[in-house]
Amino acid sequence: MRFIIATSFTLFLLNGLTAQNQEITEIRKMYNETQQNKSSYAQLTQDDFENSSEGGQLTAYKDENGIRLIETVYYGHIGKSEHEYYFATGQLYFAFAKNYEYNAPPTQPEYDYSKTTKEEYRYYFWNNKMIRCIKPDGTFMQANSGEFTEQKKRISELAKMAMEQCK
Repeated sequence: MRFIIATSFTLFLLNGLTAQNQEITEIRKMYNETQQNKSSYAQLTQDDFENSSEGGQLTAYKDENGIRLIETVYYGHIGKSEHEYYFATGQLYFAFAKNYEYNAPPTQPEYDYSKTTKEEYRYYFWNNKMIRCIKPDGTFMQANSGEFTEQKKRISELAKMAMEQCK
């Protein structure tokens, strides 16, 4: 009996992983398609001085189906953040975040770009739910963790805000 329960549980988990892997494959396909077609999209760039201490910029890429990609860059006193938000039919399906931390403000003599640290996060969404987050060290964030929930909320809000600014 234990064997049957254990086997059933293992098959249930594997089936869930297989479905998620299929979703990730589809997300990557949509991402690659957006990248390949990026130069054909209408492009709208606007400055944003309200959402960071040193200003920023948003660039939206649109086709006949709406916004496909929004790239943002925001500058701070000792760093910057760059985000890419990918959309299909108005829904976020992928986000790529790069955060840079400088050793000193760029206006200071001790500033050295080679001492800048960078963190990259990748966020995968399916049907308006975050299904995977890859952390800077390449590991997956646990989907049942508080950190995963916080990241989902934060990145969803940032993408929504960027989308609203670009409409």
